[in-house]
Amino acid sequence: MSERVLAIVNLIAKYVLGAEDAPISEHEMIAELISVGFEAEEINDAFSWMESVALQQSRDQSVADIPMQQPSYRLFSPEEQSAISMEAIGFLVKLRTMGLLPDEAQEEIIERAVRAADDPINLQEIKIISALTLLSRSNNLWQREIDCFLDNDWTRIYH
Repeated sequence: MSERVLAIVNLIAKYVLGAEDAPISEHEMIAELISVGFEAEEINDAFSWMESVALQQSRDQSVADIPMQQPSYRLFSPEEQSAISMEAIGFLVKLRTMGLLPDEAQEEIIERAVRAADDPINLQEIKIISALTLLSRSNNLWQREIDCFLDNDWTRIYH
């Protein structure tokens, strides 16, 4: 997935999370994205990716139904290590260790990152993929955590 498509997904996520004044309709959002220089094909790719995430989630079990267990430690395959930067892997390990990321969600994020990787996924991109994955699972359950790690404000998670 290109950086520009990820930027579009990030903007759409901000609208959804209420960080930006959300346009009234999808058409207005598309018009706004085009007005700031994005191509229609890039916007379509972003919406297609988000749709595939949402469709996959409707088939998966909700995070609320999965009890949290002791964090497990995961080894990343050579393919995953080449697709995801070490900083981004460290971020996933941190989320998992803190108990914010169930095994199933972590696997889903890694799978999406590997599929999306033209270049190694960096920290900001893995944050976006993580936020969208958790958001698609349950907006209300993860809203505070998503805000905290997008803002890199770890102190709020403990309070």
